[in-house]
Amino acid sequence: MPPGRQFIEKVTPPPRSVRDHAHALHHSQRKRGSVLIAVLGIILLLSFIVTRFIDEAVEDLEYRAIFNEPANVRSFTYSMLEVALATIHEVGLIDDGKLYAPEQGWADPIEYARIEIPNGWEVSISIRDESGKLPINTMSEASLNRMFEESFDFDFGTARELSSVLLDWIDPDDNRRLNGAESEDYLRRNPPYRAANRPLQSLKELRLLKVWEDHFFDESGQPNERFYQLEGMVSVLHSGPANLNSSPQQVLEMLALQDGYDQRSLFDGLGDLPYLRQPPGSANRQESGVEAQLLRITVSLARGSVPFTISALVEPVFNSDTASASPSGRAPGRSAQDAPKTGAKSEQDALRYPFKIVQISEYSQGGTHTPAGRYSALDITPQSSSF
Repeated sequence: MPPGRQFIEKVTPPPRSVRDHAHALHHSQRKRGSVLIAVLGIILLLSFIVTRFIDEAVEDLEYRAIFNEPANVRSFTYSMLEVALATIHEVGLIDDGKLYAPEQGWADPIEYARIEIPNGWEVSISIRDESGKLPINTMSEASLNRMFEESFDFDFGTARELSSVLLDWIDPDDNRRLNGAESEDYLRRNPPYRAANRPLQSLKELRLLKVWEDHFFDESGQPNERFYQLEGMVSVLHSGPANLNSSPQQVLEMLALQDGYDQRSLFDGLGDLPYLRQPPGSANRQESGVEAQLLRITVSLARGSVPFTISALVEPVFNSDTASASPSGRAPGRSAQDAPKTGAKSEQDALRYPFKIVQISEYSQGGTHTPAGRYSALDITPQSSSF
């Protein structure tokens, strides 16, 4: 090659048939890849559908299992309720028909009665005193005002608005208090409604009340922090004096402030019994008591993974010859003349049953419960079977 001349190699392109073959091979590979992705997608979709079907089938089986419990499961659960009632009755009679606190011996009916649980079954019984809270349906205006000011830090005017509105809602007339509200106020709303003119049936009913809706519920009508504080202090289930032995801390503080005794030393010097048998000397007996007047008994049974639960609200009537002689006014809107929920009144009288069944329901735990304030005062732990 002559010096200074650059050699340029001429590259000859591959024949057309080779290019076509390569293009066809590439196209085939892309097609196979697309088919593989489609197959994987179909498999994923089928897997999702099958999994969803299995989940729904299992849920359906569980639903059917719950509402088609074998007779022996339901029967055994109600038998455990009877065991709990019998235990409470027997222990109460040992103390002259008085129920003060679970430490008397009625906290664990299964252990007390030495019941043998069938293999593979799990049974728990919870007994709690519903009369430890303040009876909001029968509280005086002065007590309501004191609670709003001392426990909730409302100012003078707001406290009186809240109490007047509540009392107007539950009293039987349509006469409006100075700061209250009656049906004529609520009928102007959209949609309109009337004042109930009867005791509260649920604390969530308070969302219908003027002023209450602004302080105890959010803008969407859901309970706020103040509502849950109130729920821990008051109850719509009873109307008797609060049992100091099961009263939450805030209730003890309020009653002590009202009656002029030291809440911190209330349970001092009780000896072997960590509960009161008499209220403090300065206590108002209409508002402060030491006896359980209303009990919530919840029996939960599980055989396998599906539970069955019953919850009963009962009034002890140990000092009466018949259930019909039970004290009136323990539950709001009820009296001693009310027909029992189960069985005719004459049948209940003939049985001389030592309890009045106020409510009974299945698949319900009976709501939340606030621990008794005396446990923190005594530095002891409540038994799990009773609270």
